[in-house]
Amino acid sequence: MTWFNTNAAHNLINVLILLLTGLVGFDWTMFGIDAALALKITGVLTLLKILMNVVRDGVAG
Repeated sequence: MTWFNTNAAHNLINVLILLLTGLVGFDWTMFGIDAALALKITGVLTLLKILMNVVRDGVAG
């Protein structure tokens, strides 16, 4: 999968974050999770993006 690089991973994570935060107004129990867990997942995805930036570009970025 040469097309799946860190930029593609960032874009995928952005879409996941957008979906999770966009659905906050809905009943999360439909998806088997509560709103607090959804926010934790969003936080982990955001942290993952930051760590990917540090590894790829260095701390000075």
